[in-house]
Amino acid sequence: MKTTRITLLLAWLLLLAAPAPAFAAGTADGRVVLGGTYTLHAGETLAGDLVVIGGTATLEAGSMVAGDVALIGGFLQASGEIDGDILAIGGIVHLGPEALVRGDVMTLGAVTTRDPAARVEGRISDNLWRGKIDLVGPGLVLPEADGFERPWIGWSFLWIDPIFGLGWSLVRSLVLAGMAVLVMMFWPDRTSRVARAVLFHPVPSFGAGLRTGSLAVVGIVVLVITVCLIPLALVAAPLLAVALLFGWVAIGLEVGRRLALAFRREWSPATQAGLGTLLLSFVAYAIGFVPCVGFVAPMLLGLLGLGAVMLTRFGGQEWTGSPTPG
Repeated sequence: MKTTRITLLLAWLLLLAAPAPAFAAGTADGRVVLGGTYTLHAGETLAGDLVVIGGTATLEAGSMVAGDVALIGGFLQASGEIDGDILAIGGIVHLGPEALVRGDVMTLGAVTTRDPAARVEGRISDNLWRGKIDLVGPGLVLPEADGFERPWIGWSFLWIDPIFGLGWSLVRSLVLAGMAVLVMMFWPDRTSRVARAVLFHPVPSFGAGLRTGSLAVVGIVVLVITVCLIPLALVAAPLLAVALLFGWVAIGLEVGRRLALAFRREWSPATQAGLGTLLLSFVAYAIGFVPCVGFVAPMLLGLLGLGAVMLTRFGGQEWTGSPTPG
């Protein structure tokens, strides 16, 4: 399956990308653009794959990428030939008039524009998944991959096939990383305020998250039981999911900042949020494989982020330790 192949490619190249803003491989190999810029000039051929994470890549007319192109956030301007597929999670993809994609163009949460003269020999899909899956960390519901029957075992989300389970956890982590890039691009100040509340006020944040989560769950259940108030539950549940996701991304942003400091790199805030959320989410899913108690750590982190979101009014104000808002 092409999507699985590109996902494995992303995972491998992310490991290579971690130490540097732009992986400086020659055009005989693949290239990773991490929060930087990259241009493949006319007449040049990239013999490997191209991965863009929160950066900008330009493929000029007359250039060629012999492998696949993967985008997590950032911007891809493609006017040359791509021998493989394009996979975009978040960000913007533009296919110019001289673009030729011999494979598929698959996107999730990305904006794709295409000149009428651009050619795509494969299929174009703006919905890689259908159905529903549960995201351990933020507790959201997102579409599910085609054709997969997944056995669940309780809250630990332990799959009968552990290899497949880890692979699918990576896919979900990549989806969250793409969302984190988008969130940071549109609400950088708000996300930073929530992250600071988590970092400097963890106890009040967790308390607020526990209180909010408990009241929200009980309230939604009551609304559903009353039947006539189910429409209100359909509004409350997505709001809770958005708050959980926002808090999760804020924690991921702080993780990304620590990664940048550890590697002594200057990463853009969007890159920090994307990489931090990717690592945080994958670790959370991995912990979820522990029977019976695997859900505890992701749940605690989710409540911590949720509380910080509530204290800062969705990042609209700085939390300085004043009395907890009612």
